[in-house]
Amino acid sequence: MFIKQIVKKNKSSDKVYTYYRLVHTYKVGKKVRQQNVLNLGKLEDVHRDSYKLLANRIEEIISGTESMFFDISDNLEKQAQHIAGQIIKKGIFTVKKKKRPVSQELTEAYQEVDINSMEQTDSRSIGGEWLVKQAFDKFEVEGLFKNIGMTDKETSIAEQLLTTKMIHPSSELETERWLKENSGATELYSTNDDHPVSRYRLYKAAEHMYKHKDDIEKHLYSKTYDMFSGRGQIVIYDLTNMYFEGRMRRSKKAKFSRSKEKRNDCRLIGLALAIDGLGFVRYSRIYKGNIGEPKTFEEMLNDVVKQFETNTEVPMIIMDAGIATEDNLKIIKQRKYDYVCVSRCFPAEYTELTENATQLKDNRGHKIEVTKVWVEDKQEVFLQIKSEQKQLKENSMDEKITQRFLERMEHLKEGLSIPRRTKKTTAVHETVGRIKDQYSKVAKCYKITYQEDKQKGLIIDIKWEKQEEKQRPKGEYFLRYSKEILTDKQIWDLYNLTREVEACFRFLKTDLNIRPIHHQVDEYIEPHIWLGIVAYQIAHYIRLKLKEKDIKYSWKTIVGKMQSQQVSIVSLNKKGHEKIFTKLVTRPGIDQQSIYDALRFKHRPFTRKTKVVPQL
Repeated sequence: MFIKQIVKKNKSSDKVYTYYRLVHTYKVGKKVRQQNVLNLGKLEDVHRDSYKLLANRIEEIISGTESMFFDISDNLEKQAQHIAGQIIKKGIFTVKKKKRPVSQELTEAYQEVDINSMEQTDSRSIGGEWLVKQAFDKFEVEGLFKNIGMTDKETSIAEQLLTTKMIHPSSELETERWLKENSGATELYSTNDDHPVSRYRLYKAAEHMYKHKDDIEKHLYSKTYDMFSGRGQIVIYDLTNMYFEGRMRRSKKAKFSRSKEKRNDCRLIGLALAIDGLGFVRYSRIYKGNIGEPKTFEEMLNDVVKQFETNTEVPMIIMDAGIATEDNLKIIKQRKYDYVCVSRCFPAEYTELTENATQLKDNRGHKIEVTKVWVEDKQEVFLQIKSEQKQLKENSMDEKITQRFLERMEHLKEGLSIPRRTKKTTAVHETVGRIKDQYSKVAKCYKITYQEDKQKGLIIDIKWEKQEEKQRPKGEYFLRYSKEILTDKQIWDLYNLTREVEACFRFLKTDLNIRPIHHQVDEYIEPHIWLGIVAYQIAHYIRLKLKEKDIKYSWKTIVGKMQSQQVSIVSLNKKGHEKIFTKLVTRPGIDQQSIYDALRFKHRPFTRKTKVVPQL
């Protein structure tokens, strides 16, 4: 049986009427016939997504069987009983009044069936969903959501939303479609509702979770702290920004600023993260797009320090140059915390504390030289880093920028003797200012002089001269650190942890697609970004556990490999006017098994579920 939509048009008024009809299909020989069973009216109390469930339940009531695959709500059951009662009253079908549990129908494993009637329907992916579900169980996500006041239905919606953020990151509208049409998540999370998934419920679940942001972050981090050891008191801090699509005039936080993704044409929003030595998020805050990196530091420090178990634990703060202002370093010193950071300035004079430089290797295996040095008027020790590969890279970049800078200056100079080109004093100075601003890295190394005709107010010649003393050495920079007992290698290794926060930002933006942002108001923007961070915590746990077993897949690769594990329904006509329905989960492949085994997860949520339905 199925429910068919009927559309009729009133010829006199052009008004369109829509109603629904219950239709029964049957075979006569090899041909399929349809029988109109009952007009159902407008079906205003039943959601469109539940029409198939309603038709199936009506057929089960009439045939005297009980559903084994789907749980339906009280409202849907009431509707099905009412419609089935009308059909029984009219005597359209012979009804078996006694219900028979379908699980007892197949008493033997061998049945006589029509092999040509075999059909596979409703195939959906379940591998990624099952992987994520078992990770949720490790983090006790269901209990967490119930502790923050969510009902069973809201918990189910929230888990499905978070599952989608990890496997198929998208808008709430696309999430609704994917869960209904492509995902087998409904097999793992039941809401016992007519239309469990809608974008409005997804929005509501996101808002509810975001209201309890601090509680959820604290719970997830405490779980990771128990699962992994060896992180010490490392706090790595950095700030990034993400761009929006659209004008964003309704948002108070979307602002124009310098985009780290070169999207200066778009409004931005800022995201600050503090992570530990393994890359798990300790702290997250969302800021206006034009917030400066140094201004966010003290707020982060206050929140993160609260996480430490005792007052005797001294955190090690690791920062890049953007955060390491003198004011922020002063805050750290006042609290007597340790730190490692990149020096924002290049010391003009310094004294080497060791005769020979220490030979180390960077993360790509290239040789570097590190030397401890002392800088006057500074309380901490500096570590001088020299890298040949960095020198080659900076030389190449500077050559390109220098070439473009000189081409622009030559073009301006040539125009001084050409009619209708820029030559007025004010216009020339403005043009040179724009060129210097655009190529500031190399322009500061040049001294520019002008020859002016003051009577006419024109520039008649421009000269520029390179000042070698203003050039900074290539492939060389300095680290500042407070803990003097650290060795050169320990300092270098600590600084390299800044790559973890960069990897976290890359994971969020690329693998979990939290940018570009398409939401238009702050009440949806912030939960969208923050849910990406929650999804990252669980996905990062899975990746670290796999790395322990030498499985070094990216998250996108893991999701892609798990998609081929499917759940589907296979139907066969059985002798005696009955139909066998079997819901199957495919056996995982070799790569899928290795992922499950490395995580100590079960391979399948179930193997098969079978029921027999008498055909009307």
